[in-house]
Amino acid sequence: MKFRILMTVVLLLSLVACGTGRRQKPLVDPELVNLTKEEAFAKAESLFEDAKYQRARKFFAHVWEGYPSDPLGRRSLLRVADTYFKQGGAVNLVEAQYKYRDFINRYPGSEFADYAMMQIAYVSFEQMERPDRDQTKTLETVEKFREMIAAYPNSKHRPEAEKRLQEALDRLARHEHTIARFYINRGNYEAAVARLNGIVDTYPGYADRDATFFDLATALDRLGRKGEARLYFERVVAEFPDSDFAKRAKEKLQDTKA
Repeated sequence: MKFRILMTVVLLLSLVACGTGRRQKPLVDPELVNLTKEEAFAKAESLFEDAKYQRARKFFAHVWEGYPSDPLGRRSLLRVADTYFKQGGAVNLVEAQYKYRDFINRYPGSEFADYAMMQIAYVSFEQMERPDRDQTKTLETVEKFREMIAAYPNSKHRPEAEKRLQEALDRLARHEHTIARFYINRGNYEAAVARLNGIVDTYPGYADRDATFFDLATALDRLGRKGEARLYFERVVAEFPDSDFAKRAKEKLQDTKA
């Protein structure tokens, strides 16, 4: 009899504990429970505009998880990725890239697939190092923007992608240019000429092309290759008449005449 009473008490205490645990852990976030998907998405957008990315992510994730086949749900997955991208930082950028890739894998025919693919390239763009450092991420950026442009040649985002692609190419060219100038300063003119010729051939859109020609002419001149040097000094004057290097190139041409 005493054993039965003891077991009954234990059972009742267990039921009370379970009931208490359920009250402490509601299944649905009270902020979200009464919102329609449209209201939750609008709230998320408002938070996103206010740069409250973590809170916005909660609302976007709620819409995506609740309505993955709905257009608004699919859009919310993309916006979850955007919140990570906007937050920035190494960990968040990796998460953003993963979410953008997940979106493309789930919805390859989406009207936003080109945007997602561009954002994948943008993540690499944000991780690029300075020209005097390792350029692995810059090479990755070039590859990913080129993939996006090839996959979506008629995308409305193509002009922006091409602009960022050129910035990445400039970063690679500037890296080579930095090394070439190092060689010039050390008197290793043959190595400098090789690097500078590589820039001329590989990066026709390089923003500092005038400086490249001037440095190439300088290195050739110091190697005694006067005729070739004159050609590049003349190109600086002819192609970049308003450049700071044009005046210096004219002076060099006068010196070679003398």
